[in-house]
Amino acid sequence: MRQSLAVSTLFKESILLPPENVSNSLLGYLFFREKLLELVLGDSETNILYWVGKELGNSLVVQVIEEIEDIFLQLDLGQVHMETNSASLINYRVTHNRYNLLKKERLEKTLHLEAGLMAGIAENVLKRYCAATVQMDNKNGMSALIQIAVD
Repeated sequence: MRQSLAVSTLFKESILLPPENVSNSLLGYLFFREKLLELVLGDSETNILYWVGKELGNSLVVQVIEEIEDIFLQLDLGQVHMETNSASLINYRVTHNRYNLLKKERLEKTLHLEAGLMAGIAENVLKRYCAATVQMDNKNGMSALIQIAVD
C-alpha cells in the first residue's frame, strides 16, 4: 500500500517519526491521540476523557482490583504495575511502547482516559469514591504514574 503524503501534513512536527515510516495501525493511534481528541474536545479534553474513562470503568464487571492489569493489556492501553496499595491510595505505573512517540504534554492530556478508567474500576470494586491523577515520568523511558485516591 502506498503512503499518502497528505497524512504527513496532519502531524507536522508533533510526532517523533516521519508518518511515512510508521505502520498504519500506529499512525491511527497517533492520529487519535495527537489530533482527533484535541480537535473534537478542545479545552475540555482532559476532563471529558477522564469522565468517559470513569464511566467505562464503572460499567465493567470486575471482581478484584488486580484485573486492571489484564484489562489494560487486552485493550492495548499499556502495561500496568501496581506500585503501592493502601486503604487510601493506590499507585500504578503505566508503560507502553508507543508513549515515546508523543510529546510528553500531549500524552499526559490523553492519558486522562486511562486514569478515569482506573478510577472507575477501583470505585466499582471497592464500592467507595475514587479519583485519579496522572503524572508523567521519563526517568526510565516514558511512563505515567496514575494515583488513585480512595475516599
